[in-house]
Amino acid sequence: MATQNQINNINMSRVLRSIWLNRGYSRADICRELGLNKSTVTKNVQILLDLGIAEEISEGSSTPQGGRRPVALGIRQDFCYIMGMEIQTESYRAVICNARGEVVFSRSNTLNHDDCSILEHFSHSIEELRPFLKEFGVSGIALGVSGVINTRTGIIRRSMGFGIQEPLDFSAEAERVAGLPVYIENDANCCCWGDLAGQMAVREENSLFLLSEFRERNILNPGHPSLSVGMGLVLNGQVHYGKDYSAGEFTSALREEAHSGQFSQNPEDLGRRWQEPGQVERTVLELGRNIALLVNSLNLSRIVIGGVLSQYSSLTAAVLEKCVEDSWPYDDRVNCQIEFSDKGEFAVADGACGFYLEKMFGLPDVEHSEEKGWAFIQSRLLARR
Repeated sequence: MATQNQINNINMSRVLRSIWLNRGYSRADICRELGLNKSTVTKNVQILLDLGIAEEISEGSSTPQGGRRPVALGIRQDFCYIMGMEIQTESYRAVICNARGEVVFSRSNTLNHDDCSILEHFSHSIEELRPFLKEFGVSGIALGVSGVINTRTGIIRRSMGFGIQEPLDFSAEAERVAGLPVYIENDANCCCWGDLAGQMAVREENSLFLLSEFRERNILNPGHPSLSVGMGLVLNGQVHYGKDYSAGEFTSALREEAHSGQFSQNPEDLGRRWQEPGQVERTVLELGRNIALLVNSLNLSRIVIGGVLSQYSSLTAAVLEKCVEDSWPYDDRVNCQIEFSDKGEFAVADGACGFYLEKMFGLPDVEHSEEKGWAFIQSRLLARR
């Protein structure tokens, strides 16, 4: 059974999350949505106001019977600032967001250190970004990286792009470099968190984010640029990790054993021929045949596409839609929307901020030790003031 302290923590987290997801809600709205009594909501809201986490933004209209006019609430944008980053073998991208998830700064640059490890890449990036961390008073950093990432421990288990074959305790080392808390997440999963954060209260429960980027395959064996694809799955409104945090790792069912990439074509050939007529269509068709199984077996209602394939939106949407329809055994139409991310090259970095925001405004799980919601804010943000 939950202790009274855990119950108080959960109630505060629920109030906090309601204000974050529903900007403009009043105390009465929160009571109705959460089923909490007025005194509990009033007490918790006052704590958030006193700490500068929430703010009163406007007064609504009173009822026909008169009485006190409801006061709308929202999260203060300047409560904290967070940095979201993406690191590839040849570049980094970074954004700084306020507590509402609004981007206030962005920067990207190449990394001319081909033989460096991911920690060295992170260190070089942070040295360039440190003046901006100080300028905005950034409270923490979230990083998106390709590979199998244990988000609870901050360990990179495997990463083809960075040649990581053994577990690397990245977050602990990165925190020493940055002097700030550092959290790490798979790049495609970051995009899922960013997409969810952008939807706020109206969240799509079951969806797939398809991230496509050109990059070096392996930092230890650089070759021709090739297409790298990752998938993030959202099931019942939460990013799906699987037992070993490897959900979303993609290798085409059509790939031959002799090929080392993700597709039926050699990765070097795919990279060289990318601009040839028909190459994009062949690649999207192979992706579509794989994705269609997930869409129809999991009843996904939305596919969001970010990265390289966003440049070919009409072709990509048409091919994917046909693959999904062709694999559906019935005569009715599959209700799955195909959309394209508007975040451009910063989709992963922006999504990393969404991942951090979910830690701040998520609901705690009594069965697990991971800090989320009010406990996270107390220990990770308020304690640093």
